[in-house]
Amino acid sequence: MIRKYLLIISILLNVSLLAIIFQFRDKIFRQLFPPSKVDILLIGDSLLAQENWNILLGRNDLKNEAFGGAITQQILWNIQRGQLNTKPKTVVIEAGINDLLSGIPAQRVFENYQKIIDVLLKNNIKIIAHLVLYTADNQEINKEILVLNALLEEYFESKKITFLNMNLYLSTNQNLQSDFSIDGIHLKKSAYKIWAKALKAKLPPAL
Repeated sequence: MIRKYLLIISILLNVSLLAIIFQFRDKIFRQLFPPSKVDILLIGDSLLAQENWNILLGRNDLKNEAFGGAITQQILWNIQRGQLNTKPKTVVIEAGINDLLSGIPAQRVFENYQKIIDVLLKNNIKIIAHLVLYTADNQEINKEILVLNALLEEYFESKKITFLNMNLYLSTNQNLQSDFSIDGIHLKKSAYKIWAKALKAKLPPAL
């Protein structure tokens, strides 16, 4: 009986360890294989945070500081408080969905995005921005995304900022395709492969 309990405990511990490793896999990867230099900084929410972009993009000069639940105001605070101290040449930003899900109006999200872009431009950083990805099943939020994306697209074009609209690849009729989504918002591996290919085409080549 004791051996049976010990076996169960051992299995549970191993499962817990694997779960922890999976959750913090990017941080573990960065510790084992630290960037030789930080030419590219990724900032944003869980859509960026939950994948290993070093592997996806096949390069070791980037750092991913996106985090789950991030809203644009938090991202602005972070870059104002030293996040750019690594002196990246390029910043990839993807954000906005958490703001809208929290009830923050599209206009305010847009204003925060403008402030973020202003800080990056003042630091002579190349920017690769993203329009907000639609959800798979939340039509009210998708209406807000449509409004926000219209504002962002016009702004990016006026500032000659490189941007990606992944809705062209992953969404149909202003809805994220369910085949690409885990829960209506977050993405499957198949979606990340498409995203990485589109992003790689916008990035400067690795030296």
